[in-house]
Amino acid sequence: MTEVTALQEEDARYLIFRVNQELYGAPLLGIREVIEPQATKPIPNTVSFFNGVINLRGQVVGVIDLRKKFGYPPVEHPRNVVVVFDTEAGPLGALVDEIDGVARIPSVDVETGAVVRSFVPPEFLIGIGKQEGRLVSLIQFHALLGSEELRGIAGLARD
Repeated sequence: MTEVTALQEEDARYLIFRVNQELYGAPLLGIREVIEPQATKPIPNTVSFFNGVINLRGQVVGVIDLRKKFGYPPVEHPRNVVVVFDTEAGPLGALVDEIDGVARIPSVDVETGAVVRSFVPPEFLIGIGKQEGRLVSLIQFHALLGSEELRGIAGLARD
């Protein structure tokens, strides 16, 4: 599957969300849906940020916790949601603190060369977007996991 990055579009749309009060955005293209959190079935011997699997209309989907993945302290947030997105190995969910909305961020308003120290590993970072006076860390959900981690989690979801 060929991924189209949001920067290839002149006026890309991003799902804006919060994790640890920080603003993040992910290209709307590739996001399947946003759902309420469900109880996950834990899977032993997985990476620490993998919460487990859920049943989403008959399909088993793995869920990762972005707080844990980004190194933030674990806190249950009253407005948590799960963003379900496509990966090369199938759908995966990411637990975030809350959704802030959908925004258009033109490619001219995205800094890709900024040198920043971040909880977000650089391979996930598209860039830093400027949106209505706010700075938003733009990430690629499909790149959140290395291919080996992704295959392992997807394999667990199919078992």
